[in-house]
Amino acid sequence: MHICRLDTDNLAEPFETQSLIFRDRQTFSKEFPQVRSVYIKADPPKSLEPLDPSRKLYLNLRQQMDRVMKDVRLGNALQPKRMRPVLEQLMEGVLHDSKSMGYLALLREHQDELVVKSVNVALLSLVFAKHIGLRQDQLLPLGMGALLHALGLLEVPAEVLTKTQPLTEQEKQQIRQYPRRGYEYLLAQGSFDEQTLDIVLHHQERINGEGYPDQLKGRDIGFLARLVAITSVYEALTRTRSYGQALSPATALGQLYRWRFHDFDSRLVEKFIQSLGVYPPGCLVELNNGALAVVDATNSDEPLSPQVKLLTCQELKPLHKQETLDLSAKASISIRKALDPKEPRLESLLKELMQTNPDFPV
Repeated sequence: MHICRLDTDNLAEPFETQSLIFRDRQTFSKEFPQVRSVYIKADPPKSLEPLDPSRKLYLNLRQQMDRVMKDVRLGNALQPKRMRPVLEQLMEGVLHDSKSMGYLALLREHQDELVVKSVNVALLSLVFAKHIGLRQDQLLPLGMGALLHALGLLEVPAEVLTKTQPLTEQEKQQIRQYPRRGYEYLLAQGSFDEQTLDIVLHHQERINGEGYPDQLKGRDIGFLARLVAITSVYEALTRTRSYGQALSPATALGQLYRWRFHDFDSRLVEKFIQSLGVYPPGCLVELNNGALAVVDATNSDEPLSPQVKLLTCQELKPLHKQETLDLSAKASISIRKALDPKEPRLESLLKELMQTNPDFPV
């Protein structure tokens, strides 16, 4: 069974970081002798195989953030204890295996969009931070600021956030004030450091001074805020929103590259692209044997030969069991080209693939 909550749930040490699956009551009772009742998921999982540790951390953080967002919506005080233990483990996971963790940020499962956005920006920011060798003492403020960067959007009406028509001037002002609202909310809590607060307040500033809410320019924008400005835009570009379809990871990186002098710290944009590789995680590719695959992890030593998961055989028939290939160790197999998932010729094939493998971010 998938157990999602205990009657002794401890906010300082969330249950989900310990285990999600148990096969029998005896095993569970040995690990949790004080527990008298549990909450299980209504829908039984298709498989009772243990989750990959990286994915487990990622899903746990999303669950904690879902609780945080609900508390804030209800007007309750934000409880950092719900986030910090799992965030610290996520940091350790990124430092240990940033390639696998980066792929998780492209998963598109049905859940509160703001929760998914927050967790994915935090994950991408930590992966980026590892690549550039950010100091250890900056990782927690970066992760916390990235997790909470969009908190002020909770005060923006849903009909504005999901509007498909052009926004009115008044609606634009509502959007442009959300970083300040998030900042003021966290400031009133009195338990967040200056770097975290600066990320929340200034992640929408742009190098040319055309950002908001303070129209800061260049190096007047804090370093961590400049970093999250890049990861948050990349996350948004690769996610379907009410006013636009998701771009492929490769196309999104190309867009960031074109904006690097106008909107962002150009040096950081170039390093961010390097951190994700020529073929970033989640990128749909065609191999030289005709099969389709999705990039699973980059290879810093050989950027043209990442690790991929096969989606189809050479005849373009969907595979029910995916095989992971490290192309750097397969001299005979290489990437022919990156593909745009919106190509008409791929539409029916990708629909079939997603029915079998809903986790693949294509």
